[in-house]
Amino acid sequence: MRRSVLINEERDERPPGDVPEGTTADERGGTEHEDLRVQRSEEELRAGVRQREAGSVNVKKSVHTEREEVRVPKRREQVDVERVQMDREVSGAEFEFGDEEVVVQVFEEEVVVTKRVVLKEEIRLRKRVVEEEEVVEVDLRKEEVEIDDQTTRGAR
Repeated sequence: MRRSVLINEERDERPPGDVPEGTTADERGGTEHEDLRVQRSEEELRAGVRQREAGSVNVKKSVHTEREEVRVPKRREQVDVERVQMDREVSGAEFEFGDEEVVVQVFEEEVVVTKRVVLKEEIRLRKRVVEEEEVVEVDLRKEEVEIDDQTTRGAR
């Protein structure tokens, strides 16, 4: 893109000797020179990081029931009744007629099942930071200035 710029210079028409000493260009009604400024820009690369969510780790517990068999040895008492035939005479001091009851207690073992909760495992989750490097390519724009001085002063 080419653009033309006209620089206005107001020239002082008085002969050089007519200006009193110490008078500035502004006081004379003109400027000694006027600057035209062209600015050149370019992009510079600045790279940084920002934090974003990358996902999550879910730990879910559920309860399953399993049937388990346990063999438990146990004992029990048993009463055996034996009748023995006798044929002998008993004196009155040895024996007395009357009602009598004999109670024999019988015991057995029963299986008792108890449950207890036992901690078997612990799952530990720990986040750690892993540093890595990623190479990115970015296009940067730069302005370049080309000067084409076609004045006789610029040609050498």
